Amino acid sequence: MPTFEFMVILDRAPIDSDYDKLFEAGLDDATPGTVEGRGFLDVAREAPSLADAIVSVASDAEDAGFVVVAIEGNDLISLKTVAARVGRTYESVRLLAVGKRGPGNFPAPMSGDGWSLYSWASVANWFAATYGSAATVSNDERIIAAAGHILRARALVPNESLSALVAMAHRPATLGTDAG
Repeated sequence: MPTFEFMVILDRAPIDSDYDKLFEAGLDDATPGTVEGRGFLDVAREAPSLADAIVSVASDAEDAGFVVVAIEGNDLISLKTVAARVGRTYESVRLLAVGKRGPGNFPAPMSGDGWSLYSWASVANWFAATYGSAATVSNDERIIAAAGHILRARALVPNESLSALVAMAHRPATLGTDAG
């Protein structure tokens, strides 16, 4: 079975009495720590898939009294970082993003209020489909990105609301189809 290595961010920093709880909950394959007051687990988990590893770590952390609120990843990036990754100038990428150049449909930002962050997985897919670019994202990077978004959403809404939203994600999109 493969071993997957990743870091998750906890809702709080572990204290001395938490270390035994983490170990007893099944996190003997994780090294807990604290950086700048934030708790984390550096994990090397054997599992059938990366998604299974992430879910099992989150479950084990909950059994120990923690909530996994994020997974360390580099999916949310600025247009400046996009430009560097795809070998274009910032202005070229900015014009693509605002629809003043290129075919349009550049992925929407994941944030706003003057400083936009974009999902690298979405942007890399767009560049690959639009320009045949070598800007690629591995399947593991996509899973890490998706898990990060889900964990952030999970921290924002009650479980029943999140369950409804996840169920919606599994339904086929019907916008723009002929209903009758």
